[in-house]
Amino acid sequence: MDQVDIIIYLTRDIFCMADDVMAPNMYRYTWTDCDPSPEVDLFYIIEDYLGPNLPGFCWRGYAGGKMIVDVNLHRENLTFSREIVLVENWQELLRESQIIHFRHRQSADKESLPFTIDDNYYTFEEAEKLISEYGINIVVDRSSKS
Repeated sequence: MDQVDIIIYLTRDIFCMADDVMAPNMYRYTWTDCDPSPEVDLFYIIEDYLGPNLPGFCWRGYAGGKMIVDVNLHRENLTFSREIVLVENWQELLRESQIIHFRHRQSADKESLPFTIDDNYYTFEEAEKLISEYGINIVVDRSSKS
């Protein structure tokens, strides 16, 4: 497969007031879908989107309502680390939806995150419309989504 640049959106549930004042809840990225390692580009995108902080939390990402990735943030002494685990068919899911929606829990409660979601996330077309109306770095209230 040749290198293909695809526009994707990352969105997430509200985390907390202090975080969400500055952090984007919806952000647009260009993902390079190529051989041999397209996941490396996606790892950088996820790291940029979630940022370097919030240790002790895990995030589960969904594409089209299906789990695509788990992200675990750890802090040991003064060192932060991030573990990103993609599901086997992640490329297919991302190509189809072009959007990843993240939900979070404290690390101890990771197992309470569902493997699928059926609401409260945007389609690519809805994300494109919101970005065109409000700009690139926006905080979105999904509770008003119809």
